[in-house]
Amino acid sequence: MAQIVQITDIHLVGDDGPLLLEHDTRAAFLRIKDYLYQHHLNCERLIVTGDLAHDEGEQVYQELFDALAPWHDRLRVIPGNHDARMPMQKVFAPIIRDDHESVSFQDELNGWLLIGLDTLIEGAVEGDLAGQQWTWLREFVSAATKPVAIFMHHPPVFVGSRWVDELSLTSLGVFSNLVEEFEQIKLVICGHVHQEFQTKIFQADVFTTPSTCVQFKPNSVDFAVDKSPPGLRIFNLHSDGTFETEVIRL
Repeated sequence: MAQIVQITDIHLVGDDGPLLLEHDTRAAFLRIKDYLYQHHLNCERLIVTGDLAHDEGEQVYQELFDALAPWHDRLRVIPGNHDARMPMQKVFAPIIRDDHESVSFQDELNGWLLIGLDTLIEGAVEGDLAGQQWTWLREFVSAATKPVAIFMHHPPVFVGSRWVDELSLTSLGVFSNLVEEFEQIKLVICGHVHQEFQTKIFQADVFTTPSTCVQFKPNSVDFAVDKSPPGLRIFNLHSDGTFETEVIRL
């Protein structure tokens, strides 16, 4: 068994930055980090699925990178709509693909292939695959002989909240067709929606994960904040292609 810890939507701000919807994102992240250090220090991967910073620059990314130093050899990151690609590429260069068009990764773990996609559209809230990633993704999964887990910020599904569903991946149909075509795709793991959700696209299980800070109210027509506590998600991947997952709230 190999364990992946997913954290998402940190929205870290600078030392004197504002609160996010009355939430101190820095304090919330540090609580999550302390929990991980105590309970999941030896996880095989720590994957951050976007919105690492809240409209901030290189200094905040460097702070995050330094804070996650115990996991540097196992850390993987992808951007969200609040991130900035160039500062991320600079700070996280040691752990991402050498691709000037995206912040992405590919990896292998315990009989699984892992791929992290960059869905950031600069200046937009909704997302889509940047650069030549559609070509890269198709080539990657078509050559795969092992189960594939895809990590991306914007969910390629609707979660039942109208306002946030309007801000999801713009090419839902293209992604769905790809999953249908390649049965190797078994997992799709996302952030962005600040809530726990689960569904399927054909054979693939799709999960979203709570933010490390503020949560959005499920099944809401308009923007609404939920009182649920911050969270993270654990995946246990088995070499036979099966898995278990759970959300932990703090």
